[in-house]
Amino acid sequence: MLTIRKAGPDDAALLSEMGYASYSHHFAHLWHQQHELQAFLQQEYSLNTLQQSLQSDVSDWFIAQDHAPVGFAKVSWHYTGEGDSLAGTLLHKLYLLPGKTGKGYGEQMIAEIERRAKSRGETFFWLEVLDANPQAYRFYLRQGFTHLKDTVFSTPSQQSLLHILGKSI
Repeated sequence: MLTIRKAGPDDAALLSEMGYASYSHHFAHLWHQQHELQAFLQQEYSLNTLQQSLQSDVSDWFIAQDHAPVGFAKVSWHYTGEGDSLAGTLLHKLYLLPGKTGKGYGEQMIAEIERRAKSRGETFFWLEVLDANPQAYRFYLRQGFTHLKDTVFSTPSQQSLLHILGKSI
């Protein structure tokens, strides 16, 4: 049985380990420069970054566990994109560990985050997904999200197209 719990400060090391493992497994092949990948991982999943993020009032991290951790998510509540008309719960991250996809965990995590967003009075749920990740794109469409627009994520050596998806809740 999957349980999804809000992460606390004591979970920083676990989230760091899961972040490095899951992101590297699913996305390392998309990076042209290894040093840019390592800088990104450090920026997103270093222990210090996670300790600070876990103390935020606007974002929450969640850990999904079966018998052991299977994945995690990060959301920001009442989030408005810069210069954007999008406002609501932003799903920053939803990652499953290697070997844990295709088991229904992602659907359960989305449903739980949506439930929590509604309980906070949110009416909109949105996210960004890489164009180079068509499997995730199709997954989110199956969860009721629709394509709203595209944007670009840039590093010094490359650009990646991001699809912005959203749905009313």
